[in-house]
Amino acid sequence: MWGSDHPVKRLKDVIHQVRRTEKPKPDGSYSLVGVRLYAGGARIQGTFEGAKLQAPSLNRVEQGDIIYNKMWASKGTFALISADLGPCFSTSEYPAFRPSQDNSPEFIFRVLSQPRFWLRAEAWSSGSTDRTRLNPTDFLTLPIPLPVPAEQRAIAEVLGAVEETIAKTEALIEAIADAKQATMRELLTRGIRRDKAPMKPIPARWVLGRITEGVTHIPADWDLVTLTKVAKLESGHTPDRKEPTYWDGEIPWISLQDADALNKVTITDSAETIGPEGLANSSARMLPVGTVVFQRTANVGLASVMKRSMCTSQHFANWICGAKLDPYYLQQVFRHMSREWLRLVAGSVLPDIYMGTFKVLQILLPPLSEQKKIGEVGVAYDLRIEQERETLAVLIESRNALAQELLSGRIRLPDSIIARHYDKAGQAA
Repeated sequence: MWGSDHPVKRLKDVIHQVRRTEKPKPDGSYSLVGVRLYAGGARIQGTFEGAKLQAPSLNRVEQGDIIYNKMWASKGTFALISADLGPCFSTSEYPAFRPSQDNSPEFIFRVLSQPRFWLRAEAWSSGSTDRTRLNPTDFLTLPIPLPVPAEQRAIAEVLGAVEETIAKTEALIEAIADAKQATMRELLTRGIRRDKAPMKPIPARWVLGRITEGVTHIPADWDLVTLTKVAKLESGHTPDRKEPTYWDGEIPWISLQDADALNKVTITDSAETIGPEGLANSSARMLPVGTVVFQRTANVGLASVMKRSMCTSQHFANWICGAKLDPYYLQQVFRHMSREWLRLVAGSVLPDIYMGTFKVLQILLPPLSEQKKIGEVGVAYDLRIEQERETLAVLIESRNALAQELLSGRIRLPDSIIARHYDKAGQAA
């Protein structure tokens, strides 16, 4: 059933539903919490004064309570209430449960968060396929592998230590990204010399392509140019899918499947390839090394530099830089224009920037030597972020594998680790 070496019990033997129906005090401030699909834990839906939070179905929840979303329990919408949420309430759509006896809320929550548990929840959910609901009575009948409380707390502690490292790595990535944002905003508008550079008013109206708002002056040796004057714009194409001879060749062909690769400074490989016949019988073009590939639909704004000659689908705007433009400088300009891309997207179903927009796009153009220095700074930040993201991916993969083995009991912790938790009855790990 679970492939578990732990004894299997029913949830009703492990947790019980809690209903704390006392009303919020009118003079207090409270959070209303819930669990959204794919949101990753309990989320504050709003903060209210007690006088305005008087719905009859409210239930006060406390640290250590476990709540779930009735509508989407089969998708893993479970959450453990933490102390940092403060005084909070949930509605009847998010029933609350508390461990019985000495069972660990952290351990139970981790088991509920496993995809194999969601499959059990899905089997018990009722309703149409797009609006399944899991009521508390059925929820409590579901099985759960359960070691003794001391081992539960030990497992939660080990997994918590890994997750703390994951959180620190995520915070480091965010800090590096913030530092890059601040640094590049200065470099891309004032240059390497910054305050020492003699300035002049922007020589023309900057209509499309702004890096940031409020720029009225630029270094005296810079210019504002239409991008197509210093780089050749190329689109891409998809060969006929019905012709098998057009595909699976040795020509790399960048598509929407390559979002992860486009997050990197350079791109070498693609998820799909085409053959010579696919190239010859379509509008796809071989683009040279150094081409800046920009994703203009779906994940708008991804930009990488081709490390080899490649083709793309029509979802990309590709830039072959001329003698006056450094590709890594252009990449950094694109990566710093997230607010501008949001302003320029069109389409109600799939975000899209039309090719016509790129034909009138403007960029600030420093001397080539300064472009290269600015590009080097941005690339250094990006390479460090890439490195930390790779570390994060390994940590998450290791955490997931370790959680699966420890929670099922296929791997057991040493007795010396479990022994530290025998005197913690009634305490969280």
